[in-house]
Amino acid sequence: MTNGYADLHVHTKASDSTFSVEQVLELAKACGLRAVGITDHDTVDGLAKAVEIAPQYGVEIIPGVELSAEENNCEIHILGYFMDWKNPEFKNKLDELRSSRMERAKKIIEKLAGLNIELKLEAVLALTESYTAVGRLHIARAMKLAGIVSDIPEAFRKYLGQSGPAYVKKQFLSPLEAADLIKNAGGIPVMAHPGVLNNYELIEKVLQSGMMGVEVYHTEHSSGTVAKLKELAVKYNLLITGGSDDHGAGKSKIYLGSILIPYEYVENMKLFLRKEGK
Repeated sequence: MTNGYADLHVHTKASDSTFSVEQVLELAKACGLRAVGITDHDTVDGLAKAVEIAPQYGVEIIPGVELSAEENNCEIHILGYFMDWKNPEFKNKLDELRSSRMERAKKIIEKLAGLNIELKLEAVLALTESYTAVGRLHIARAMKLAGIVSDIPEAFRKYLGQSGPAYVKKQFLSPLEAADLIKNAGGIPVMAHPGVLNNYELIEKVLQSGMMGVEVYHTEHSSGTVAKLKELAVKYNLLITGGSDDHGAGKSKIYLGSILIPYEYVENMKLFLRKEGK
């Protein structure tokens, strides 16, 4: 068995974390991690820097991404690992998704204006890194900073959640489209935090939609959920992954290193790719 641990679900300022790549690596080193998966939403903009400076911290970077999909009117997240993140087709699709995120942000701000809540797009973009992958969490943070809400949960509860008056649906891929996008770039598609759905009929449907792995270990998974997902991993012959889903100060009670998985799981992914000839 290979020694060491990994956290394979971590975000940076390239999407909606408050942590820079440097801060992520500093924390990973402090936690004694052997590897960390950078899995920003709809962007790989943080990977080049992460790969470049990671040796200074003695931490291996697992290149990743987190894509948004939809099945049965439910939002599903699909993680991708070890894909060629410089692949032109892959990057072009991410550019399209990020453009749709920007348009969505503008529409949300327009809806807030209709509620007599003034929030400038510039205030939201100031919280992003190079204006990439803007999302509702950025808007919620901007609302808090402007004194519109007292905290981020209030922003989602009153305005930005799916039943909120300022909610705007984002552009979604299907799980199969997301899986194919990752596989066509040489990567491994993994269903992210399936336990949050609490719908095992839907989970099994998604797992059969081109997935090669399942995120068994996650901050929001109970021990019972972990056990059920392990059974599904065996049933569908899927790789097992796990991670904290760290967003810096963006999400309370979720922090890097809170979920550690044996590095053996990383080796399993590498072995799988070698067998696939990728």
